[in-house]
Amino acid sequence: MRPVVFFLTIGLSAAADIDTEGLPNTGLDTSSWTTGTAPPIDDLVNLHDIQIAAKNTLSAANYAYYRTAALDEVTYQNNLFAWNKIRLNGFSFTDVSDVNLKTTILGYEFDAPFFIAPAAKAGRADDGAEGNLVGAANAAGILYIPSISSTQSIEEIAAAAGDDQVMFHQEYVWSNKTRLQDELTRIEDTGFKALVLTVDNTGIQGIRNWQERYSSSNDNGHDATFTIQSLSELQNMTSLPIVPKGVKTAHDVKLCADLGFPAVYISNHGGRVVDLAPTAVEILLDVHRLYPEVFNQIEIWADGGVRRATHVLTLLALGARAINTRQVELDYFGAPLSGETSSTPYYVSASTYT
Repeated sequence: MRPVVFFLTIGLSAAADIDTEGLPNTGLDTSSWTTGTAPPIDDLVNLHDIQIAAKNTLSAANYAYYRTAALDEVTYQNNLFAWNKIRLNGFSFTDVSDVNLKTTILGYEFDAPFFIAPAAKAGRADDGAEGNLVGAANAAGILYIPSISSTQSIEEIAAAAGDDQVMFHQEYVWSNKTRLQDELTRIEDTGFKALVLTVDNTGIQGIRNWQERYSSSNDNGHDATFTIQSLSELQNMTSLPIVPKGVKTAHDVKLCADLGFPAVYISNHGGRVVDLAPTAVEILLDVHRLYPEVFNQIEIWADGGVRRATHVLTLLALGARAINTRQVELDYFGAPLSGETSSTPYYVSASTYT
């Protein structure tokens, strides 16, 4: 009997035992998975499943690098679960026999109103790194915005693009202006069509305790003196259109519109920089309440916890043009938003959201 017990012990130790971190139960069966090995893609039917698969496959340090958020992760959790307070009212008598998901972003046409947002160091997950994401975006006809902190260089990512593929590129506001100008020039010279400028990560990095178990949080050279005047001056460093990313107040959305930026990107950085920041839904509703005119002035992009089509629909109904599917106080709207601000037959009814 002892050999039998021995082999059973070996078998049990190889099976994956995964903490799903409170994600919705989708019926995913991980009993046949092996820790450290990517599971069959057919097992995964949604983005929650993919997160669990990543946790099973990646090293603890690499998973923490991608997953961790700031402080007590209140914003991270709100991004994921604030949708529970949303109610979508759909119009029943609508012809949906020929649905068209195409949209334009900064005048460029894409096949869907969602995109792959900038995320650092794709090479931590796969040797194909950002090149994989370029190919996936091209095959799907959607926008990809690589990070300036990518595993691959600006030039390598650009070289992976398909014929006529349109990509934008993310950049940080570095205190080293020589570095900043060099990167801006390379982004422009390699054919990227717009610059997505992260404005919510100036000064020290977010304090991410989980990641600190493997590496320390520190300042990576972000400019702590960045102001709206600095943003205007930066426009003289490139001919590319600039989209400020990381805007978290209706006031700043209005400010970007009044300054003539073509788009603004509402984002709390996945809760990775400042905890207790509002979600995209809360910010968009503040914009409707305080500055509804901006929806006719500027494109609004949004992200934060977007993992379902219903999340995309919610943000579209609230006036967003494009939604990032990476890691979005309701006043009641008594009528659907106009055609200029939404292409969906839905409006948000959220009188219970407080």
